[in-house]
Amino acid sequence: MENKLSTGWRELDPTASILPEEICLVVLDDNAKPVARSIPNLPFRADWKRPFVATEIGEALPHWEVAAYLRNPDKLKQTARTIQLTLGLLILVLLFAICVGGWLIARELNRQLTLARQKTDFVSNVSHELKTPLTSIRMFSELLAEGRVNDPARQRSYLHIITAETARLTRLINNVLDFSRLERGEKKYNFRDCDLVSVARDTAETYRPHLENNGFKFDCSLPEHPLPVRGDSDALAQIIVNLLSNAEKYSNGPKEIALQACRQDGPLPYAEVKVLDRGPGVPHDCEEKIFEKFYRAHDSLSSGIQGSGLGLTLARQIARAHTGDVVYEPREGGGSCFVLRLPLQNDAVTAEGISG
Repeated sequence: MENKLSTGWRELDPTASILPEEICLVVLDDNAKPVARSIPNLPFRADWKRPFVATEIGEALPHWEVAAYLRNPDKLKQTARTIQLTLGLLILVLLFAICVGGWLIARELNRQLTLARQKTDFVSNVSHELKTPLTSIRMFSELLAEGRVNDPARQRSYLHIITAETARLTRLINNVLDFSRLERGEKKYNFRDCDLVSVARDTAETYRPHLENNGFKFDCSLPEHPLPVRGDSDALAQIIVNLLSNAEKYSNGPKEIALQACRQDGPLPYAEVKVLDRGPGVPHDCEEKIFEKFYRAHDSLSSGIQGSGLGLTLARQIARAHTGDVVYEPREGGGSCFVLRLPLQNDAVTAEGISG
């Protein structure tokens, strides 16, 4: 009987030959005893009363069933555990990704809020920076225009104030315009061979009258030999002006500012221009933040310090456009030291270019 059923099974069930080896189909009689199997020649033990799945054959053979048995149930449990572990790990990864994403979003929102506050402070600082010199220019020009001042010394003093305030307005407007061009990627430089010592000397002599009239002791120590670099001389002069202006604003102690230049040798020689002051210095952990746009290490409106918060940002961006940098160093004995570093050109080639 079993052999006949097995033969008939093969003839009637074309899927029997392609069943997975882990599954065995069994025909059970009405006493739940196996009558035929899809794998008759393989040793196989099972609890015939507990099939994996079973169904009755029908009215032709009442209470007879076709049941499917797993040859290795432990393997299925192991697979189920693997799937469960995989799903658990996937859920953990998703939760981690959600947490990280939420943290990144919160950090970006905080950054945007900080930037918005800095922009508001920037507008307030620029408005204050524009209003103060404009008020001085208007007041002294009206005094001179109406002939209220007859003393030549006072007239020269008032004219000097007007000139100084006009120069301050020019620097502010140039900084804002240059920052806008840099943000849009429209800033253009006229690169050529130039002498950094000459640029520093010309800038210092232009800025010296302003500093000395405001009571500053200005010490300019520059080498006799040139420091050949390749760059835009006007842009490099703007860096030095911004550093001098920054030193002037934050010199609330001894009014001493020094400008130094030197050559640093090494595998890649470079030139340095240092601007040193005797101010309060930069607070700890703010050494890099002071170069961020709109950042002010001190509350300028409450402390009386003028500025837009763009001077150091522009100085560093211009220097990096010249493959150099501007860095901060604490000055020995108190104060700040801002250093402009630029790569030196080949002396022989560049000296010929500068002299030509």
